[in-house]
Amino acid sequence: MRDRSRQSTPPGGHADDAAGSPTRALVLATISFAISFAAWGLVGGLASVFTGLYKLSASQTALLVAVPVLLGSLARLPMGMLTDRFGGRLVFAALLAFSALAAFVVPLTGSYSSLLVAAFLIGMPGSSFAVGAAFVSRWTPAARQGTALGVYGLGTMGQSLAVFVGPVVAASLGWEMVFRGMAAILLAWAVTYVLLARNPPQPGRPATVAAMVAILRGAPTAWLLGAFYFLTFGGFVAFSVYLPTLLRAQFGLAPADAGLRAAGFVVLATLMRPLGGWLADRIGGAQVLSWVFGGVALFSLLLTWRSMVPFTVGALGCAMLMGLGNGAVFKLVPEHFPKDTGTVTGLVGALGGLGGFFPPLLLGVFSDRLGAIWPGFLLLSATALALRAANHRVFRPGDIAWTESLPVGARQALERVRASAWAGLVTATLAAAIVIGSRRLEHFDAALVGYTFATLFAAFGISYRYAMWLQRPPTRMYWRRGWQAFFSRRALAGNTLSLGRRALVEFAANAYIFRRGRLRGLAHWLIMWGCLLAAAITFPLVWGWIHFETVPGNLHMYRTFVFGIPVQDFPVESAFAFVIFHGLVWASFLVIAGVMLAFRRRMIDHGAVAVQQFGQDILPLLLLFAISVTGLMLTASYTWMRGYAYEFLAILHAATVIVTLLWLPFGKLFHVFQRPAQLGVGFYKDAGARDPQAACRRCGRPYASQLMVRDLTTVEQELGFRYELAGGGHYQDVCPTCRRALFGLAQGALWQQYLNEPERGSGRG
Repeated sequence: MRDRSRQSTPPGGHADDAAGSPTRALVLATISFAISFAAWGLVGGLASVFTGLYKLSASQTALLVAVPVLLGSLARLPMGMLTDRFGGRLVFAALLAFSALAAFVVPLTGSYSSLLVAAFLIGMPGSSFAVGAAFVSRWTPAARQGTALGVYGLGTMGQSLAVFVGPVVAASLGWEMVFRGMAAILLAWAVTYVLLARNPPQPGRPATVAAMVAILRGAPTAWLLGAFYFLTFGGFVAFSVYLPTLLRAQFGLAPADAGLRAAGFVVLATLMRPLGGWLADRIGGAQVLSWVFGGVALFSLLLTWRSMVPFTVGALGCAMLMGLGNGAVFKLVPEHFPKDTGTVTGLVGALGGLGGFFPPLLLGVFSDRLGAIWPGFLLLSATALALRAANHRVFRPGDIAWTESLPVGARQALERVRASAWAGLVTATLAAAIVIGSRRLEHFDAALVGYTFATLFAAFGISYRYAMWLQRPPTRMYWRRGWQAFFSRRALAGNTLSLGRRALVEFAANAYIFRRGRLRGLAHWLIMWGCLLAAAITFPLVWGWIHFETVPGNLHMYRTFVFGIPVQDFPVESAFAFVIFHGLVWASFLVIAGVMLAFRRRMIDHGAVAVQQFGQDILPLLLLFAISVTGLMLTASYTWMRGYAYEFLAILHAATVIVTLLWLPFGKLFHVFQRPAQLGVGFYKDAGARDPQAACRRCGRPYASQLMVRDLTTVEQELGFRYELAGGGHYQDVCPTCRRALFGLAQGALWQQYLNEPERGSGRG
């Protein structure tokens, strides 16, 4: 057993004892962090009070809100270094005591300038994150640090408490009592913390200041992690402190309503932080950040829309993703800097805090100078995309190597998590597009809600299966090589022209099917274009993206609206109206004709009959036929039969469509979504034809591209097949003709050995 008595005791603390445990350390640090962050957020939470008290402009209010963030950011680096040097117990207790003094000073101010000084001092509690993160990471095993630091990050909810509760208490007791009460809480907890907390046992002497500075100079990855946190945590802080002001200015909300919405943003982001750490422990922090930055780039675009629903969707989406990112970043910090966690945490935290300092100022300047804040959100989107590219280049290769080292069961579980995340993102994006495109459901027909939910289910199922399919080693290799071949600099222009030609000839004209037979190609072409036409009409109408209204003052004219924007007027009795209003009829004719030809082949082609299966070959045709026929019956009912049995037919048609949508991810029609990926295979083959060819190691003749041989070898190894040859090289280094020859020779040798075996046996007798 290891002798703990020989371990050194860190300065400012005691050796590990019954009072020192990872759980206790995590709980104490989280409470300390929450109280400190509550103090840090008070100025932002009461900004509206100070704005009215001192008649501040938008820029002055933004500066007041940003000043505490400045000191809280800049102080994180020295506080992290102090924690590495003296231990979290002493440093955190001293910080809590100083924060109590800073909070007590705020009510003593009497002007805007003195308030700025006090606000600067109360920014000191914002540096608490670096202290607690280093303290917790030293107590926690590496495999669980992402989860532990994510739980520790729940302390940021203290800021939401300040934003929401602060104005309520100020309204009843006065804003001065808010700060005095916070000072008392901070001082009491400082005493409690120093009595209960213990530093973890750590061998060796703490690093010197010079050594810490050397780490920062020679570790560019630490600065890149800081840039990641600049966006994730900086964005979180900027939203949490400036969102109440922004909501009041942009949408005219009452202070209590704006504070409640801002608190919801903070709570969601905070709750996502442990999930981000948990995911980082299981799939790698870099992979989580890849999702985070891509999602922020999309959701931040919704913030440019000056409408409450899309703005809310964008804000909550950014909250969720930034929370996940905060947890993932601090999985990478102790992973890459296990001995200098406090120092690097201080740097990363400082940059993250600065990320919360600049956006409020920038938005305030945009508001005062341009009268708009949307350029700031465009800048956020562009920054997220740039950081995603940097993450893919620097950190993601390490996560991929780590993933490949996992057991098969763990890799499969990881693939399911990734596929579920992709499917969830696609489904959420579609749902948001439905809400936004229908102008907050104003043009959404509630009678079609069944179609909508079936579509969302189909979107999730198709995306999940497609993501799982792309993660299969052969598919992943083809997918990656296809994109690389297409964007090759020397062939990009030719590939672009080839893409258009292949899209028209192979897909639009179905040439690859016509080569297998004329009637087979015609059936496929009719079904494909009938389904595409029906989808192009049905889904935009169901989702409320397109609707028609009579032109005011002219009942004989219709007006087309796309996403709520008027596009075109046309006469109700015109040929154009007849064609577009019967678009689903023409689609049904195409599908029925194609289904009939397909059934004819299924009945007379003995080869097809021998291998066909009901679920894979017959059921898809029956479903398409049922949708088309019931749709035509609806048209016949309201056109010629005065609505006879219309309600029954409408329910029957809806049932066939919904069942088809629900079945779509599981049946043969899923190959429709796989087929476009075939374009990449063509570019891969073209690139292989241009590249050097591999020569057979037996006969010396070229038989395939060197690229394809290498990729085949790699894929086989990923699948667990080992075909290395005894004399060196790989089975794929031999051409197919020589493989067959070697196979025959091996069989002949075995047969000869078998025939000679009895003779050797009789000779021994």
